[in-house]
Amino acid sequence: MNLIPIQFSDLKIGQPLSWDLFDQERKPLMERGYIIKTTDELEELSKKSSVLLRLKASSEKIGAIDKKISEFNFDDMQLKVGDRLQLQLHSSAKSSCCSNNGGYCMATVIGYVPDHSLIVSMPKTDQLIGQPFLEGDQILVRLFSGRCAFSFTVFVDKLVKLSFKYLHLSFPKHILGQTIRKSRRVRTAIEAEATANSGSIPLIITNLSAAGAEISTHAELGEIGTLIELFVKVRIHEKEISLQLKSIIRSFKAINKQDALRYGVEFTGLQAEQIFSLRSFIYQELVENPNNIV
Repeated sequence: MNLIPIQFSDLKIGQPLSWDLFDQERKPLMERGYIIKTTDELEELSKKSSVLLRLKASSEKIGAIDKKISEFNFDDMQLKVGDRLQLQLHSSAKSSCCSNNGGYCMATVIGYVPDHSLIVSMPKTDQLIGQPFLEGDQILVRLFSGRCAFSFTVFVDKLVKLSFKYLHLSFPKHILGQTIRKSRRVRTAIEAEATANSGSIPLIITNLSAAGAEISTHAELGEIGTLIELFVKVRIHEKEISLQLKSIIRSFKAINKQDALRYGVEFTGLQAEQIFSLRSFIYQELVENPNNIV
């Protein structure tokens, strides 16, 4: 990891860091995206004998995305009530609060007041340990919308507990976004069925994209080029969606007689609603289960 000394003139109050910061022993100080909130915080950082920055920006686990990073405004995200957000506390001392869920938790957009507040639900208690959120806490937010992955940093302005728990977050000012590659693929273990010449065949979808899938079965589905139909159910935000997907076999692999047969299929003739459901499921997995990215 190549590191160079930082110029403190590059640090600005109220703007997200463009790099990860490290001390002279190469221990992390602040993550890319962190916002220095006060003059005192900046002065405290300047007192350290040696502060370094990493030349290459830290990779995001959700980062099955193109290299170009751009800055967006709030309207570009097309944020809607009910959209799901990934929240991650910047403080390493508090990161253990979401350790049961990979260091982050999920919240739902309740509403927003432009230039004033972003209002989100309190994450479910099974995602949290203790009481992680306090007023003034800094939070990294990630979401997917359309074909873009967005991230921004906000602060907890108000924690409301009655009549139900929710958070008032500061309104996002500096929003970064990257375009997701067209056919992002995620690992799955979804039970499904296929109809082929031999009738209905049970199978497992082992990975899935909006354009196709890899499936595992102990029955033969046909040769390369064969048209089959997949019947699969995916869960999107606690709602189960049934999909009937016309597919063409594009690849085949048999490891040995004991193992299942592996087929790669390409979806064809998809309706707009089917494409939307598949993309929504993929984006949900990218946010909630980044370790499943293929």
